[in-house]
Amino acid sequence: TFTDDNRGGKKTDSFYDTYPDIEIEARAFAIQGCSQKSSHFTATHLARFIDEKFCEITQSKKTEEGLIRSVESCRLDLRKWGANFQANSQRPYFEGHERQDVVAHRTDFISYFIDRKDHYYTVNEGDNPVWQAPTAKPCVLLFHDESTFRSGEVSAKRWIMPDHSPFYSKGRGRSYMVSDFLVAHYTGPYFALTHSEFQEAVTVYPELEEDKEQMFKTYSATAGITIGQDAYFNNETVLFQFERLFQLVKYKTEFKDHDIEIVVDNARTHSAKEYSINDFGKGIDTRCPVKFLEFIDEKGEQIKIPCHFTKGENKGKSKGLEVLAKELLKDKFPTGK
Repeated sequence: TFTDDNRGGKKTDSFYDTYPDIEIEARAFAIQGCSQKSSHFTATHLARFIDEKFCEITQSKKTEEGLIRSVESCRLDLRKWGANFQANSQRPYFEGHERQDVVAHRTDFISYFIDRKDHYYTVNEGDNPVWQAPTAKPCVLLFHDESTFRSGEVSAKRWIMPDHSPFYSKGRGRSYMVSDFLVAHYTGPYFALTHSEFQEAVTVYPELEEDKEQMFKTYSATAGITIGQDAYFNNETVLFQFERLFQLVKYKTEFKDHDIEIVVDNARTHSAKEYSINDFGKGIDTRCPVKFLEFIDEKGEQIKIPCHFTKGENKGKSKGLEVLAKELLKDKFPTGK
């Protein structure tokens, strides 16, 4: 052998040879740490974890002599297990947030609520938080927000360990969009009436029971749609949602004699949906989520291009990205170039 011939080699058992269970748990801990969205996990965390497990297995007490396995050794462990330490490209974008006008607007916005804090329902700090009633004329804060949930959605980039690669979705999956109102009040977290309150509202606004699109959740202004199957949340539907909210909110018993303030998510997608190129197929008669492409050109003119053939052998079929691209660029590039 190498050791018998004095040519080097392994002469003693390594740490993990002696404590194989610690290696198994340490590797699992590393995989979990590398899988988190935050980038807080370091080799130091791994070293401390191993130290705790060592004391637990050997039933020994922690001493001041340092870690049982050094941070440097833990870095080698991570590389051995296949982890890579590299630049994190998914960092927050700060530059635009510090413009002078943005800072001034943000300061005014926050100051408004701080100056009126005695009017709002708040939650105290501590292990058992409870709602605290306002000491001035009560005001209920409602927060309008929208979220899109996609089946099979995963982050664009993540840490991957050998033999632990997760299954991934082949497609983007169906998307479901929810537009809701969160309430800073003990009746929250979402705005809704009781059955009796809703029946009282219906006597004055019978149209509340007319939900032809089946968009709204019963007794509330919560709206949900399946993107690509239903219409998108545009200005018209959002205004309709707020009209419904205004009809309902006055019948909320706990809100009687309260002021109401609404913080609105003013997303530009209310005016036009932004589709991903992945929503469209390249060839003829492939996937296409819309009937027309509508936009305003550089001359300020409204342009509307059908996404399906209206005549010929492919009549009724989707054009696909290749044909649509040629139609969009036909005035900018000579034919054949």
